[in-house]
Amino acid sequence: MEEPMHILAIHGSPSMKRGKTYLVLERLMKGAEKAGALTEVVFLQKETIGECKGCLSCWIKTPGVCSQRDDMAKLIEKLKRTDLMILATPVYVDGMTGQCKNFMDRLIPLLDPHYEVRDGHFRHVVTEKYCGKFFLISVCAFHEMDNFDPLILHVKRAAENLKMEYLGEILRPAVYSLDMKKGDTDAVGRVMEAFERAGKELVENGTVSEKTQQEAVREIVPKEAYIRAMNRHFDAQIGRE
Repeated sequence: MEEPMHILAIHGSPSMKRGKTYLVLERLMKGAEKAGALTEVVFLQKETIGECKGCLSCWIKTPGVCSQRDDMAKLIEKLKRTDLMILATPVYVDGMTGQCKNFMDRLIPLLDPHYEVRDGHFRHVVTEKYCGKFFLISVCAFHEMDNFDPLILHVKRAAENLKMEYLGEILRPAVYSLDMKKGDTDAVGRVMEAFERAGKELVENGTVSEKTQQEAVREIVPKEAYIRAMNRHFDAQIGRE
């Protein structure tokens, strides 16, 4: 009998379960579980992970072992038992959150300092065996899809350097429209269904279809109405202070 797929989601939003990143991630993981996968979510906000010190001890003095004794060692061990890693992050200042970047920096012990050329590009040698597949799920408060471009490029490059197969991404722009009462409630349902379907497709097909991706970004509130609603929201919040 074939072993079920093991999926580890690295959740990098400081809002944890209160945020919109978890809202869509939860539905994706539900779809993956329905397709037979075993899933786990790690909330980086709950973990103690120090910043990379750039000391290179994990390359020179103690190959493969970081000089810091914190929760990162435990997470690397989880990666070694995982088939697919999902990075879940909102867009913060045109990229991933600080928690996610810190996590990614601390994956350096998985690499060897020596250089090699892969696909015509200098890379570090990958010596450790760990999960070989990488997927991105992200949300953004802004309306335009190009707000995700810097994040996607960063994640793709990281996957290449870590010798992981990048399976793609599923995204949700204008994410606060999911809560707007004057929005298209049918569209909200279809968006959430798309995230659940994405989890199922990842397990069964190893990718998310273009149709599902397009459903996930479906407009719920027109751009100008979204701007007005968000500005009213912030005015109300400021007025309470």
